[in-house]
Amino acid sequence: MKVFLRLITLLLCAVLLAGCARPGGAAPKSGTSASDPSASVSAEYVRVTRDDGEGERVLFEGLDKTGSVVWQRTEACESRTELTQIEEIGSWNDRYYYVRQGSLCCLRLSDGLLLWENAEFGGAGVSSLIDRRSGSIYLCGWQGPDFFACSKDGDTLSLVSSASGNEFYWPSDMRWNGPDQLVIDWRGGAGLEMALPYTVDLTDFSLSYDFGFEDMDASRQYWANIFISDFIEQYKSSFPTDNGSDFELASFAHLFCKINRHDALRFDGNYDTFSLDTVNELCLRFFGREIHPNDGVLYESPWGLQWTYQNGLFRFPSGDGESYNRFAIVKSYLRLAGGNVILGYDVYELDLDEYWRNGIDGAFYRMTSAQAQTAEASGRITRVGSGWAEATPVEQNGRDGYYLRRMQTMPD
Repeated sequence: MKVFLRLITLLLCAVLLAGCARPGGAAPKSGTSASDPSASVSAEYVRVTRDDGEGERVLFEGLDKTGSVVWQRTEACESRTELTQIEEIGSWNDRYYYVRQGSLCCLRLSDGLLLWENAEFGGAGVSSLIDRRSGSIYLCGWQGPDFFACSKDGDTLSLVSSASGNEFYWPSDMRWNGPDQLVIDWRGGAGLEMALPYTVDLTDFSLSYDFGFEDMDASRQYWANIFISDFIEQYKSSFPTDNGSDFELASFAHLFCKINRHDALRFDGNYDTFSLDTVNELCLRFFGREIHPNDGVLYESPWGLQWTYQNGLFRFPSGDGESYNRFAIVKSYLRLAGGNVILGYDVYELDLDEYWRNGIDGAFYRMTSAQAQTAEASGRITRVGSGWAEATPVEQNGRDGYYLRRMQTMPD
C-alpha cells in the first residue's frame, strides 16, 4: 500500500512540473514582475513641472516611452530668492541630475532612486553642461561659485569660488569650445554689465582669460573722456555702428556739428545744411565707416518731409535746445582678446547756469574718476548715470582714437 501511495505522489509531482514548463504556463508577464528588475517598466525621460509661489515647488516625473508615469519626486523650498534654487541639469545614461538649494543631486533615471547628493556646489542661478563622454557635470552659479566639476558618482573634481577675485562676477552661459575646453561668460565686472568670456581647460581644470584692465595715463584718460563725451552730450543711451542706417549716422553727425563744429553748418532759419563730406569725415572718425546715400528723400515722418539729401548736401530741421551740458569720465580701460577695449564710464552733468557762463571747461575732460568724485562732492558737477562702450583703438592724427562698436548708458 505504501509503495502504491509513493507511486501516486511521484506521478502527481511529474504532472505538476510538466505543467509549469509548458510555454502557456502561469509565468509572470514581462514588465510586471517586481522580482525581476530587468523585466520591469523603466523611465526613459523626465518631465519637470514647477509651481512657484512664495516658495518653489518642483515635481519630477519619470516617464516611460509611452508617456506613462513610472515614478515621481517632489522638491520644495519654503521661500523664494532672487535666484532659482531648484534647477534641472539633464540626464546621462541611467542618471538624472538636478540642483536643489546648492546641492547637486543624482537620481537613477529608470526608477527615480536617489543615488547620491553633493552639497559642495553651494550655488544658485545655475548654468551647466554634462560631459557626454564621462557623465561628469560642470556648473557655475550666478553669484558663485565660478566653476564646479563633479563626477558621475558624486565626487567633487574641482571647485573654484572666484576665478578673478572681485574683478568679474555673475558667471553664466556655459558652452563648449572643443572637446576638452568650455567657456563661461562673466556678466559683470567693474560696473560693466556685459559678457566677458573665460575658459576652463578640462584636462587640469585650470581657468584663464585673455583680457584685463590697463592703467590710463593722462593722455589716454583725456582722449578716452573726449571720445565718450562726444556721444554723451547728445543725450542718447546707445548708438548704431555696423548696423546703423544712413539716417542714424547722419543724425549723429548733425548733432555733433551743432555742438562742436558750428562752421560746418549753414542755417537758413528752419533747416541746417551740411555736406556729405562732413558726415563721412565724422563717420570715419567715430565709426570707421562711410555712408553712401542716394539723391532724394531719405527720411519722412507722419508730419511730412523731415530731411533730404540732394547733390552732396543734407538738409535737416534745425531744432532748439543746444545746452549740451553732459560729459563722461572714463573710469576703467579693459583690454579684450581681439584687440578691442571696453571703456567703463560715469556720466556727469554741469550746472546749466555755469554751462552758459563758462561752457564746459576743458579741464573737465582731463579729470580722472577720483577727481570727478571730488568735483561732485563740492557741488560743481552731478553724476547722472554710467555705462560702457566697446571700441577699437586706432591712431588718429598722432593721438589716441577709437571706432565705436557698441555702447550702453544707464541713468542713475
